Amino acid sequence: MKILLYIIAFGLMFWALIEQTKSQPNIYIQIIAVVVFFFLMRNLMSKIPSADEQNSDINNEQGN
Repeated sequence: MKILLYIIAFGLMFWALIEQTKSQPNIYIQIIAVVVFFFLMRNLMSKIPSADEQNSDINNEQGN
């Protein structure tokens, strides 16, 4: 199910890029594509630990 969501989201983003080449692009498609892009990036970035967390883990290991 998660893979299907990513496929649909990337398809929507591709459609928004195609929409920009038209003489009268549909602004609603572009707005929805940007919102979906930011939603997916938020989910992706929440899975990656920040540099602060990594540094504190290293400092805790060296101190013990």
